[in-house]
Amino acid sequence: MKLRYYVRKEFIMLKPFVMPMNLFALKLLDIGLRMTMFIAPGNRNVKISSETIFTRDQNQIKTMVFTPKKAQGILPCLLYFPGGGFVNGPGYAHKRNCAKIAAAVGCKIFLFPYRLAPKYAFPTALYDCVDAFKYVSDRFQEFHIDPLKIAVGGDSAGGTLAAGTTLILRDEHAKMPCFNMMLYPALDKGTADTPSRKLYTDTPMFNTKRFRFIEKHYYKNGYFGMEKYAFPLINEDYSRLPATYIETAEYDCLHDDGRLANDKLTKAGVAVTLVETKGTFHGYDAVERSPVTKECMKLRETALKQAFGIKIL
Repeated sequence: MKLRYYVRKEFIMLKPFVMPMNLFALKLLDIGLRMTMFIAPGNRNVKISSETIFTRDQNQIKTMVFTPKKAQGILPCLLYFPGGGFVNGPGYAHKRNCAKIAAAVGCKIFLFPYRLAPKYAFPTALYDCVDAFKYVSDRFQEFHIDPLKIAVGGDSAGGTLAAGTTLILRDEHAKMPCFNMMLYPALDKGTADTPSRKLYTDTPMFNTKRFRFIEKHYYKNGYFGMEKYAFPLINEDYSRLPATYIETAEYDCLHDDGRLANDKLTKAGVAVTLVETKGTFHGYDAVERSPVTKECMKLRETALKQAFGIKIL
């Protein structure tokens, strides 16, 4: 039975869009997303450049870097992992939003395009993100960033990777991010039976039906004993993690993932900010003109400024 969603009118435009469950269609979508990166607006106050990041298997990943033009000296940094169901890379909205945040916060942002399934199955993307954090933090002088003010973040699957990366770094007793910003993250197994997973099986952008496809193509080789990093909500230890910012969408099968993460982190004594948007679908921040998106951008900027110790005017 189709559910009726009281979505805000500006998000009705998202209704025709949903993640394909066909490899050929996904390939075409990824090509389209890459093309939108070229036409996406930057920001007149931000310089966009590129850096090459090396992974543990010596793969080279070209990464888009956003640097405020007026910023001087050593800057704080956000390493951002874009969403896309582990099968698609960044697109128009990722570039636009990263440029806006870099300008507003006064920080450097690395938009990191980890390797994608089905060619690269789990745990390649997760290892790529861990390696990217280590690479950037080890070369803080080269990148002119503050080694104590490097945050991670991501949307959807990127939020999964941000959480998994932070847990791995903690367990390795490695350098840690100062902050984690997760936007409508996927944090539990595809078989999770939370209310939002049961309800939102037909929503635009992403829904419960997509989990089986992701399991087949991203987790096709198994978990290698790393389930607690693949699905951070099943991890039993949430101590010693950085302050965290979480956003959720109301009509999203991942809604309860964010709420449960908030509860478990709070119980473990981690400082958490939970923002539950209303009248929204997964990926709502693709709609730039929405008052919800505008308000969330301000909240993200404020959260990052607080994490970086930047005075809020």
